[in-house]
Amino acid sequence: MDLTEYKAAIEIHQQQMEAHLNSLERFQDHFDTKVKQAKIYPNWAVVVFIASVILGIGSLVLLLMYYV
Repeated sequence: MDLTEYKAAIEIHQQQMEAHLNSLERFQDHFDTKVKQAKIYPNWAVVVFIASVILGIGSLVLLLMYYV
């Protein structure tokens, strides 16, 4: 049984797997830096936004009830 052909195929496969792993690591590093750089709104801004949406919907409902 000639193992040199298998050895060459295994080496090629190992090189492909190393390239794939390097690609995955680069993607993970890129994704991690994007997550770290992401702008997250402060809590007060979220509260103000939700309150304004609730007040807007409430005023719309009251306006509709007044005219209908």
